[in-house]
Amino acid sequence: MTLPVTAITNLALVHTVVGAVGVSGYALFALVTTLPAVLPVTDLGAGAALTEAVARDTSREQRLVRGTILSSARYLVYAGAVVAATGVIMALFGVWNRVLGDVAQPGADLAVAVASVLFGCSMPLGLSRSVLIAVNRNEVSFLLQGAGSVLQFALVLFAVGLDGTAGVCVFAAFLSQFVVNAVGTVLAGRYLRMPLLRMILCSVREGGLNDRATISRFALPMTITTAATALAYSTDRLVLSHTADATAVAGYSAGAQFFGPASSLLSAAGLPLWALFARRRRSSGAHGRQLAWLTGYFAAGSLVLSIGIVVLGPLAGTWMMHERIRVGTDLMVAFATLLIVQALACPANMWMTDAAGLRFKAITFSLMAAANLAVSIPLARLGPEGPVIGSVVSYAALVLVPILLRAFRRT
Repeated sequence: MTLPVTAITNLALVHTVVGAVGVSGYALFALVTTLPAVLPVTDLGAGAALTEAVARDTSREQRLVRGTILSSARYLVYAGAVVAATGVIMALFGVWNRVLGDVAQPGADLAVAVASVLFGCSMPLGLSRSVLIAVNRNEVSFLLQGAGSVLQFALVLFAVGLDGTAGVCVFAAFLSQFVVNAVGTVLAGRYLRMPLLRMILCSVREGGLNDRATISRFALPMTITTAATALAYSTDRLVLSHTADATAVAGYSAGAQFFGPASSLLSAAGLPLWALFARRRRSSGAHGRQLAWLTGYFAAGSLVLSIGIVVLGPLAGTWMMHERIRVGTDLMVAFATLLIVQALACPANMWMTDAAGLRFKAITFSLMAAANLAVSIPLARLGPEGPVIGSVVSYAALVLVPILLRAFRRT
């Protein structure tokens, strides 16, 4: 249900931004709004720790769950403060213009500084997504995602109506994320039957830390995996901004508008497996056969989505860019292949969410990130599809094959 909503609003959003601020302005908007994905501190592994805690904690007091939330929230508050302060300091010294490369425009430093503050404030509230996954209320998380894309489009439309620059559009995008996370925190607290918002706000007080739980054995490898994934994919735009130009960044971003919702749909289908596998790992049964069937289902689903990306992507992408940039079929084929490779690994990745599995994934994803960056820089000379090709090769060789072998040996 949320896939068409997200896809349509994203298409309309890009078309609106390009029409208002041009291709170069959209390149800045796309690059800045995806910069948070480069950070390895999105949830500090809270998703893995919370899911495991909910699966294990059967007590009425839920002390393990409460302690895991308090520990995660405390670290996220501190991490958010560091992100906000770093963004502002870098803006004051004019560092962001050099980081953004060819995409930088007048006022870009201020735009990224404001975005850093909003994102830093959103980080602790983003814990609500992990809570919703842990209590198996994934549908609420998906609906919030769809509502967030609609709200983002509405706020950007309002900014454009005020003759807003690319920087104002960036502010609107991060504001929508903050609002959605705040609403999600209230809803997640109700499902968990805990005052989640108050727990997050009080987590930094010493008096509120009596029930803290140790989450490092889940959080540390999960954070490494998240950081490696971010480095592998989210730096593609930065690579293009330094090795090519703003046109290449805009073309890549236009193609990613189709890959993003499709990848989110597959991730959404895989999220329920996280909590399911957390329970089934403790029981005996024909888990290998189940994992094989699930891998086949995900492969078939990704093939259908990939065909749609290749067929519709070039036409709709060129329309998004007001025909100022042609979104090529080769770029969409590269994104479609990356989607299939990720889908094949999705069930096995969900199975490998215990402490030992997360440690193994941290190693494989780190190797993949290093290889991907190494090959993406020379491949960027091919155009926007170059870094995507690098992602396909590195993910298949260093993540897909090792994860499948390890997961099936453990079932």
